[in-house]
Amino acid sequence: MFAVLITMLWLITLVGCLSLDIDSIKLATLIPLVLLRTFVQTGLFIIGHDAMHGTLVPNSSKLNNRIGAAALLLYAGLNFHQCKSNHVLHHLLPETNSDPDYQSHPDHSAWRWFLEFMSRYMSFRPLTILVTGWLILIILNPSRDQHAVLSVALFSALPLILSSLQLFFVGTWFPHHRNKNNSNRQTPRSLTVHPLLSFAACYHFGYHREHHLSPSTPWFDLPRLRQRSPLSQAA
Repeated sequence: MFAVLITMLWLITLVGCLSLDIDSIKLATLIPLVLLRTFVQTGLFIIGHDAMHGTLVPNSSKLNNRIGAAALLLYAGLNFHQCKSNHVLHHLLPETNSDPDYQSHPDHSAWRWFLEFMSRYMSFRPLTILVTGWLILIILNPSRDQHAVLSVALFSALPLILSSLQLFFVGTWFPHHRNKNNSNRQTPRSLTVHPLLSFAACYHFGYHREHHLSPSTPWFDLPRLRQRSPLSQAA
């Protein structure tokens, strides 16, 4: 149900925003629209993420994987099976040299980690899919001029960039990076924020300790899991 709602919101906001006259949009309206598009864009990845854990359609792995594959394709042209393979390793061997999403080098900054993280997934194939999709949106845009390019950049390309930053910093860097104060911890950290802020931050992806403790728990149940977990309360 949530997967359908998020996908519909993604499609409706995409069509609606691309139909707007860029020249008539004030900055006070433009910023919330871009943030809304970013939020629903992130939602597509969350759908794919739950599918990687088989919780999207528990009774049908084939349908579960197809929906997950479609969500990741719409998100950034990503390959579901590659993402799932890497994510399985991430859960089996978190924060080790075998974790494809982890960067253990002490000299690596968050931004360097982010760039290496993105280069692992944004290969030629997804980039080609993305560029092709954006070109199609530009061609289909009613304005068919430089405004069409700007519209697609603002409401499709920019939300994807912001979404990737959101997912990386909330769901990878913050919970998994180590420093001298937490070098001996055994599990990832979680955001200590109200569930509403957690939802706004990244669909509760910031409740990352809970996710690693119970990977089969869907994203919308993570606040409940956090409330009843003693380890979470001690985070």
